[in-house]
Amino acid sequence: MSTPFAIRTSKGPIALGKLIGKGGEASVFEIAGSTDKVAKIYHAPKPDQSMKVAAMLPIANADLLALTAWPLDLLYGKTGSFTGIVLPRVSGHKDIHNLYSPRSRKAEFPNADWRFLIRAAANTARAFAAVHQAKCVIGDVNHGGVLVSDKATVRIIDCDSFQFEANGKRFFCDVGVPTFTPPELQGKPFRGVVRTPNHDNFGLAILVFHLLYMGRHPFAGRFLGRGDMSLEKAITEFRFAYGANRAAYQMEPPPNVPGIAIASPAVAALFERAMAPGAVQNGARPTARDWIGALDGLEKTLKTCAINSSHAYFNGLDRCPWCHLEAATGAVLFNAWIQRGPQAAFGGVDAVWATIMRVPSPGALPVIGDPSPSPSSQALAHGRARRSKMLVGHGGLVAAVICLIAAAPQATMLILLAALVAWFVVANWASSGHSLQTFRNSEKAALDRWKALKARWDIEASDQEFVSQLRQLQNERDQLRDLPAVRQRRYQQLERDREKVQRQRFLERFEIEKAKISGIGPSRTVMLASYNIETAWDVAEHRIMNVPGFGPALTRELMAWRRGVESRFRFDPSKGVDPQDIAALDRELAGVKGKLEQNLAAGAQRLTEIRNRTLARRAALQPQLEEAARTRAQATADLQVA
Repeated sequence: MSTPFAIRTSKGPIALGKLIGKGGEASVFEIAGSTDKVAKIYHAPKPDQSMKVAAMLPIANADLLALTAWPLDLLYGKTGSFTGIVLPRVSGHKDIHNLYSPRSRKAEFPNADWRFLIRAAANTARAFAAVHQAKCVIGDVNHGGVLVSDKATVRIIDCDSFQFEANGKRFFCDVGVPTFTPPELQGKPFRGVVRTPNHDNFGLAILVFHLLYMGRHPFAGRFLGRGDMSLEKAITEFRFAYGANRAAYQMEPPPNVPGIAIASPAVAALFERAMAPGAVQNGARPTARDWIGALDGLEKTLKTCAINSSHAYFNGLDRCPWCHLEAATGAVLFNAWIQRGPQAAFGGVDAVWATIMRVPSPGALPVIGDPSPSPSSQALAHGRARRSKMLVGHGGLVAAVICLIAAAPQATMLILLAALVAWFVVANWASSGHSLQTFRNSEKAALDRWKALKARWDIEASDQEFVSQLRQLQNERDQLRDLPAVRQRRYQQLERDREKVQRQRFLERFEIEKAKISGIGPSRTVMLASYNIETAWDVAEHRIMNVPGFGPALTRELMAWRRGVESRFRFDPSKGVDPQDIAALDRELAGVKGKLEQNLAAGAQRLTEIRNRTLARRAALQPQLEEAARTRAQATADLQVA
């Protein structure tokens, strides 16, 4: 496309190429003969814009040129009036919001895992740090102003709206997006407001949260109090839906979202600081440098999920949070099965299974005999002494009773009752004493030790671990053999679902954020996204009614919009199964196959290790258990005769 009027830079005339993009304020064109620069032509240039851009040019430094789309020159029309600016061409980068949610990330950043998101967040912080180091303030922080490449590098655009000072004059940023605006500026006009890096740092925290927490907004949650809670009001009142104090603020996060603990304690602490009431004090929020340190540290602590190798997560967690969320929602958060590192060699199912079956079982537990020892001489002596005491005591008692009855026959019943009590007293006296209690204590201690060792023996020395592992390997062998049939069944299902898939793909092209729907502005769009409603495909009455602030009226508007979009869908029966779906199916099954093969290839070694470990435990425990059985039997025999 050629320009309809003469245009020049400070270095001379240029020719415009084709239109790249058009917005409400300006259009962006290629510059003929240039591969690294573009021309931004304002629709209605303002008198002070040329002065502001001219003042920006000397500020440029290496970091700003590397991390932002910093203005390079001014553009003038035929009359010499200011008409636009020359900008660096930012190629290979996409809007950062395409990286937030699993759906858009799958299409735009197919190889991105959580490690990639953390790196992109850290690089976003680096770009903010470069701007602040140059004594500039972004002001209008929003996800439309940040671009990300497939290497997680970041560029900030729309730099001509920045706030800065030059030659004793302050140039303001008069615009802003409510969902990225800090509490202290919510609801206030931006014109003439002096922005600070602390204000930018609130927006930076929102961007980082969006990246790390699957596109959720930190203040988009369910209000447990009375009435509706708009997103702007929640921000103003510091109602951080994921924070430690969320209950005090009567907030809870949406269902099936990652908790703040998925990040390291250092990163979680920065979020708490950024969203707290005390953060309104100048310099109180975490700076870009704070985020760089914490996010770089988080990336270094990541480990790979043992079940799904596309899941990277903080090593301070006891389980993979992404597996849990995928199981709860049915959504794929990261693209399937990224293979990392070499796998064990696999020589075919039958050959590997034959190797596994050659590993001998440790066999059933050996029978531990039940010894019958003779009582010890000490116990026999104690028993004889006890019986002698009882003979003397009971003999004397019988003689006394006879004498008393002869002397007072009228009191026979009373004497006999007293004699019965005395009989038990004498028996208890004969059986009491320090020596007998020692035998009782010895028998209890021996029995307790035998029970403890027997419990260990039954668990640690049995063949149950070997049998369970063999059964698991057999199940994995059967799964591996069944994979071709699984693929056939899954492919046939894709064939049957062609119309449904075509309809879904069609509706997913229509994003709520880009639509004009009555009553659905940026804040409500963010709230919908926090409840996984982003496109026409996601719009369903029961889902919308669960979103805070969305009643029957707004639900009707969204449903009417979806119906209008869906009415334009036409099923094309000539189209086969989408190649993307076939590729996704094959990637998934290839990952499953690789995991099963890896497990089976290591199966013989694992069984051998279990067998050796079991036999070693038996060798160590059997002498102890046999000794404990003898000690217990001896203590029982001694107590019986003592």
